[in-house]
Amino acid sequence: MGIFFFYNNRKPRKFNYTPILYNPEEEERKKHLQERIEMVKREMGVLPEEKPTERKDFKAEFVSQTRHLKKRKDREGSGKNSFFTNNGLLIIILVVLFAIFFFWFLR
Repeated sequence: MGIFFFYNNRKPRKFNYTPILYNPEEEERKKHLQERIEMVKREMGVLPEEKPTERKDFKAEFVSQTRHLKKRKDREGSGKNSFFTNNGLLIIILVVLFAIFFFWFLR
């Protein structure tokens, strides 16, 4: 059973893995060769030309995929909010003022 000391604690060993069969030069050569093959195929007309991909708005995509956010967006767009959400601060202020009035004047 080990004893815990505040000083001189052992640190966990670090992960130090060196791959045996990995050759970065060979990987780079294969990548370069694949790019040249694709370029030649495009020039010959075998592969279609690359079109720049459109970047989608992440927030719009996320909202469209979630049910509760989609409902909230539809509700905000239509202007149908409840009375309490539109006038919440006003209601809280009125309740506090009534509480002060009753405790101050009706004691």
